[in-house]
Amino acid sequence: MGTLNKKTFDLTVNFLGYWFIGTGSESGAYSDLLTLKDPKGFPYVPGKSLKGVFREAFRVAACSGWFDNLCTEEESGKRNEFMENLIQNVFGSDGTRDNIEELHAEGLIHFSNAELPSELRKTVSGSDQTNYLFSTVRSTAVDRDTGTADEKSLRTIEVALPMHLHSEVTFDIPESGRSGSVLSEQQFNELVDKFEAVAGLVTEMGGKRRRGFGRCLWDMKEILNDR
Repeated sequence: MGTLNKKTFDLTVNFLGYWFIGTGSESGAYSDLLTLKDPKGFPYVPGKSLKGVFREAFRVAACSGWFDNLCTEEESGKRNEFMENLIQNVFGSDGTRDNIEELHAEGLIHFSNAELPSELRKTVSGSDQTNYLFSTVRSTAVDRDTGTADEKSLRTIEVALPMHLHSEVTFDIPESGRSGSVLSEQQFNELVDKFEAVAGLVTEMGGKRRRGFGRCLWDMKEILNDR
C-alpha cells in the first residue's frame, strides 16, 4: 500500500486555569491524586484523550447540521446513518464491530500527545524546576446539617498550572476509490476547513471539570511541507 497524502496541523490547547489529567496514583501526604507526567516530569495530555473529546465535539457538530452539505441527495434520506459512518471514517471504530474496513478501524485523524514546546522543555529541566509547573488544591466535604467539615474528608489534588501545550494533528487524505471511505477528497477538504470551529466546542479538558478545572481555548495552524 502506498503512502497516503496528509495534512498536518499544529493544535494548541491554551489552558486558562488549573487543569488535571489524573493517574489514579497517590503520593502520601503530598497529594491524594497526582497529575499525569511524562518520564521527565512534564505534564501532558495523551493523544487518546484529545481524540476522545474531539470525537464528541465532532458528533455534536454533525448532529447540529454542520456537515449536511457532505450528504448527497441519495444519502439525505439516511442522514443519521451517513453521519455515523462519517464519524467512524474520521475518528475510527471502537473495535466492537466485526469485519470493519481498515479505514474505519484507524480513522483519518491522528493526535500526538499535547506537550510543552521543546524550547521550554529545554529551559525547564530537572525535577526541582518541573515542580514549579504544578500546584495543589485542597477540598473537603461539608455536612449539610451542621455546616462543618466531615471528618477525614480532606482531599488534596495535584494540578497543573495554566499553560500552552502543542499536539501534532494529522489528517490522512482519502484516496480516490479507497474502500470504506464515505468522503471524496473535495468533501474531505471542506470537513478539515471546519475543524477549527469544531475545536471551539471543546471548552473544558481533563478531570474535575465540575470544579472549574480544565477551561481551555484552541488554535490550529497548518504545517506546510517544503517541496
